[in-house]
Amino acid sequence: MRPEKTTMTAGAAGLCALLLAGCSGPAPQEGGPESEETPHGYVEGAEETAEPQSRLVLADTASGEVRLLDLLTEEVTELGRAEGADGITGDGRFAYLHSSGDGTTEVFDSGVWTVDHGDHDHYYRTGPGHVGALDGATASDVVTDTALTSVTGTGGASLVLDRAELEEGTVTAADPLPEDAATALPYAGRLLLIDASDGAVGAVDRDGERNETLDETCTAPRGAAVTRRGLVVGCEEGTLHVTEEDGSLDAGILPHPGTGRTESFQHRPGSAVLASLSTEGDLWVLDLAAAEWRELDHTGAVAVTAVGEGAPVLALDGDGTLHSLDPGTGQERAATPLLDSVDPDRPPALQADTSRAYVNDAGAGLVHEIDYNDDLRAARTFEVGIAPHLMVETGR
Repeated sequence: MRPEKTTMTAGAAGLCALLLAGCSGPAPQEGGPESEETPHGYVEGAEETAEPQSRLVLADTASGEVRLLDLLTEEVTELGRAEGADGITGDGRFAYLHSSGDGTTEVFDSGVWTVDHGDHDHYYRTGPGHVGALDGATASDVVTDTALTSVTGTGGASLVLDRAELEEGTVTAADPLPEDAATALPYAGRLLLIDASDGAVGAVDRDGERNETLDETCTAPRGAAVTRRGLVVGCEEGTLHVTEEDGSLDAGILPHPGTGRTESFQHRPGSAVLASLSTEGDLWVLDLAAAEWRELDHTGAVAVTAVGEGAPVLALDGDGTLHSLDPGTGQERAATPLLDSVDPDRPPALQADTSRAYVNDAGAGLVHEIDYNDDLRAARTFEVGIAPHLMVETGR
């Protein structure tokens, strides 16, 4: 485990320099030996692998213990402690365990991640460990690109971190946001800004200039996700869908299919189909290819996720039964009793990747691996040595 570093300093380079840095990696000098020897996709200090290095970050809210489960080797290692943590989110590499009680977030590096190069991916591995703490920030949502990582709390306010510093093992804040911007989300080489007072949406471009104002508004933003078909943000008006084409941003509002609203999006990384439990408890599915929400006729779900286009939506009910549902019609494809008990105040997580889904079973001290393409067959069960109340998958 690498040494722990914890800082919260203002980034000297500022948002402008960070946005510029995120558009291209360090280039070797022309004609030098490094330009011939550095492979495509190279990340300094990391080992490139031939396949994804999937891991689960798990936390016991009673003891504060945080552990890492390697899904390839099945090895469980201790990562540290997150006292008082009652929530978790991730960005594909880092896990953010936050406490609503004292407003802090502990950041852990799982040591694995995937770099999307459009037509192919690169997979990396390095040493895991505890990175540091964010004081006064509960990371209910995290959106990241190569330059910036936005940590947004349940109240909608964002803290923007220097991604390069985070990868080096230091929690470092970038320059403060404009006073009128509560929510800031990196997307398409820009920083999307949502006004705290009236929901106006604008963007800081790669030159650091706030010169784009989008037509739509987003009041009380809650929940955000980046997909291959754009950025989505949950708003009172509906779902803000932001896309980029030929260097310009475009935005539209996708209306909710019923009463209530969304406050989070659950999906397989990269997928353009997302699932959400509305504030009224209804199961909604967002299909970005069709640019519409659909409400599925399924009640009693406490956790949901979408696997992808044409693939099932998974729903875990309060009685511990896992369901596979058709994303278009809601028709049940398969169902299996999975958990003996479910805590309604702290329901399990449903995490999905390209072939498997994972459900944490805190009561039994287990994590269940499910083959959702084979009638929800239980592929493996892991004993992790703690009560895994919180879980997030990384490496994808």
